[in-house]
Amino acid sequence: MKDWLEDGSLSIANELPAYYGKPKKKLLVVEGERDLVKRFEPNELKSVVTDLHNVLWGGGGTDDREILNSLVKLLLAKIQDEYDRDTNEEYHFQIHQHGDEVEPTEQLYGRINNLYRRALDKQLNVTENLEQQFVINLEKFSFGKLVYTVQKLEEYSFVDGKSTIDGKDILGDFFEQIQRDGFKQDKGQFFTPTNVVRFLLYAMEVDELALRKLNENTTLPYIIDPSCGSGTFLIEAMKMVTKEIKYRRRKEVKKSRMVQDRFDDFFMPNEKEHRWAQIFIYAIEHNPDLGTATKVNMILHGDGSTNTFVKDGLLPFRFYQKTEHNALAQYAEDALYNRKDSNAQFDILVSNPPFSVNLDNETKNRLNATFVFHGKKNSENLLIERYYQLLKENGRMGVVLPESVFDTTENKYIRLFLYKYFLVRAVISLPQVTFEPFTSTKTSLLLAQRKTDAEIREWNEIWAKHSNEYSKLKTRAENYIKVYIEGEDKKKFPSIKTDTVEGTRNTLAAFLQIEFSDEENKLEIKRLVEKHRIQIEEIARIDKDIADVFGRVNTTWVFREAAKELRLSVFMAEAENIGYKRTKRGEKWQPNDLFDLEIAPESIEIAKVVKLYEDTKEDLQIRIAEVERELAKEKLDKIKKGIYGRRLQRLKTELTETETEETRVLAALAHFYDAGGNLLAEYKTRLDAELKAVFLLPRMERFKSEYVLIRQTDHQNILDNLRAAKLWR
Repeated sequence: MKDWLEDGSLSIANELPAYYGKPKKKLLVVEGERDLVKRFEPNELKSVVTDLHNVLWGGGGTDDREILNSLVKLLLAKIQDEYDRDTNEEYHFQIHQHGDEVEPTEQLYGRINNLYRRALDKQLNVTENLEQQFVINLEKFSFGKLVYTVQKLEEYSFVDGKSTIDGKDILGDFFEQIQRDGFKQDKGQFFTPTNVVRFLLYAMEVDELALRKLNENTTLPYIIDPSCGSGTFLIEAMKMVTKEIKYRRRKEVKKSRMVQDRFDDFFMPNEKEHRWAQIFIYAIEHNPDLGTATKVNMILHGDGSTNTFVKDGLLPFRFYQKTEHNALAQYAEDALYNRKDSNAQFDILVSNPPFSVNLDNETKNRLNATFVFHGKKNSENLLIERYYQLLKENGRMGVVLPESVFDTTENKYIRLFLYKYFLVRAVISLPQVTFEPFTSTKTSLLLAQRKTDAEIREWNEIWAKHSNEYSKLKTRAENYIKVYIEGEDKKKFPSIKTDTVEGTRNTLAAFLQIEFSDEENKLEIKRLVEKHRIQIEEIARIDKDIADVFGRVNTTWVFREAAKELRLSVFMAEAENIGYKRTKRGEKWQPNDLFDLEIAPESIEIAKVVKLYEDTKEDLQIRIAEVERELAKEKLDKIKKGIYGRRLQRLKTELTETETEETRVLAALAHFYDAGGNLLAEYKTRLDAELKAVFLLPRMERFKSEYVLIRQTDHQNILDNLRAAKLWR
């Protein structure tokens, strides 16, 4: 048994199996008499998730993370099975059964394990040590649980499955439910709340960029998350681009043959509307379990072939290999980046990097050749360097960072790096509760745009000019201390021997970066130097740890001077609430300072609303008539008469309320929408309370819009003001 477990091969016995001679269960076959179910009700899969969680976890001995990891690996194996099978071929991800006898579990395990290893190669670009990879940990996930899981999943298609209601997102919802129920978060890995993710994507105006690139270049933005966790940023980016281009802004897509053909290539047919993602979306995740979760997540949301790499996000680019087109494997020496390699292929970078995690030895050994600040070994700051390497000129990034990056002396070097290589567009401070109860780390959102090479060269010239100015002033200020405090002869110092009193005073003011008060201007030079000696010595102290990058200067001094010339401007905001507060008991609703949802849709089919209320009233009238018939029966006892009487009263009250609600809703639609069902221009800001209230009624919620609201006027929140600022080019 031990040898079998190690090599994953099937066990073979000389005896006839117990099920010999018994009727065989009809197997699932591609396009056969019994094929996979491709259309199902949403509650079907919700029930599957609940059953799996109750059975797998209920037996004890396995924690939630182990359950999720096993489920995700099994889902990946099933997906690979659907990709591999040909017409009239039996699926491998199913139980073979004769009568009541199930096939030997070793045989099932070997078949599923082979699928999983093939999926690692084909889906996750894992090619090494595949023989050491196993779909489940048999010490923690029993054969019995494997059989149960396969039985629960085998009949559903996880590649082509659709909802019978709206045809979309049911598999994505299925996986999100698995994650919500099953994933515990570890140190340094905190899944980003959807409100933060959506805000970043709309703050970077990914929708505008995608529309412009499609219309002007018949392409779409290349998007990457180099530490993607379970893929939340990329899932939301994928859904956002498809929804915005294919649905919300379809009228803005050019009608030229070339653009329309490319639109069809990217977004059609409807059942493969995310197919563009297999070209343009990239993911890197070092944790194998999270990397697998990302891949499965993307597939179940409708993308069958995203570029997911289960590797450290800080490796040299030559390590990210795959057989098909691969934007991540491109690199060239960057003369403006200490001759380190840059990739420069991506338009959009979004990420919530792990904070202060330890790097593995393979990555540490290659930092020197890959990063300018290789000696710092701070994970989030090394990733900021990687962001520059990945982005093309004018590429945009939106990332979550610990607030210490923005305000501690220890991280000054990475702030200088940001200003050298990026145009910092905005910093949004998030509330302390954002990632609670998992961590109380205070975080901010950084929005920045990679500079053009010309802008980096301009920075270098300005930095060099003010560095030279600093060095000259430093020499003179230090010499003033030697002359006026230590008593040395002024003639010994060529830099100051001809300085006048006024010239000395001006030099000191320039070095101290201040203006002297009238009282100070009356002091003798000796007294002035004595008063400011400590400041002079502090400013004269160079930043030795980053001198090889920024020169032998006090970088704070040089930056202040350079900033005046560069006219740096950053959009700053602080969010007190982000729509929720999470506790170990669940989420509690709160206001959202980041953005609003539309709630009231841009357009609505009024006839469907009318039919909804007519059907509801008709159903109530039928039920009222049935109760009235029961009450009319002569032999009805007093107890039943009372029960039916109360039921009749409730139904009549509900009918009256429905009629009142119908009148209110139809009046609101007539007021806020035109005859064609389009929202009138004066209400597009959604500030009218009644407009929103109507779509929050229980019956009307099916018509409610979940789109992020983009206000052109009457700005109410951070996103409104940020997009109005027109930060991106």
